[in-house]
Amino acid sequence: MVGSARAEQNRLSARRPLSVSYLSCCIYPVTYEGMAVSLIAGNLAVVQKTIETAAIPWGVYAGAAAHLYGDRRPINNVDIVVAHGSLQRIAQLLQASGNRAVQYDGNRLLWRGIYLYDDISLRYPGKVHPFTLDEQMIGRLRRMPLLGARVMVLSPEDVLIHKLIAASSPQPGKYDREDAEGIARRQKFDLNYLRERMRRANADGAVLIRLRELGIEVTESQE
Repeated sequence: MVGSARAEQNRLSARRPLSVSYLSCCIYPVTYEGMAVSLIAGNLAVVQKTIETAAIPWGVYAGAAAHLYGDRRPINNVDIVVAHGSLQRIAQLLQASGNRAVQYDGNRLLWRGIYLYDDISLRYPGKVHPFTLDEQMIGRLRRMPLLGARVMVLSPEDVLIHKLIAASSPQPGKYDREDAEGIARRQKFDLNYLRERMRRANADGAVLIRLRELGIEVTESQE
């Protein structure tokens, strides 16, 4: 009887899915989506080398940037914005290096946890919020450590405004509001540039109200 009960317990245990913490400690680190952090890190290093060798401006934004500037929630992927019109060239360079899993559809490039765009404008019914890697963004890029590499990252002002516009949309992302709050708590901002980015991105009153709720007062003129 004891042997039968133990066999049944072993059978049930074998069917129980391994936890993320077990996999992280005992096999390899994983994200919540199950992709190995080591795989994302390796691909990020390849993408970085490819882009910088080609002298193409680029910067990490979205959740991975919010991870660096705000609360350190797990990274499921790395979103990158590159110079407008450069995606096809990057895809060709990666594929020429033997990376056959690269997917490019003319608007974005996907490769195992790395997502590249050359236009991250936000479009909603009746309104467009322009976001491309312009000269002001390029001038404020920061070199920061991420997954074992020192990557270029959009400024906290650019990341915050992009997140707040998305959070104020009819269909906000799961973490947009949370990410914006984390960035606002941990960063100091150039209010003049914050206001300028709002203007360039066609941000509306909802974003201004949300900034005030976060304790960031952006007036008509910041001296």
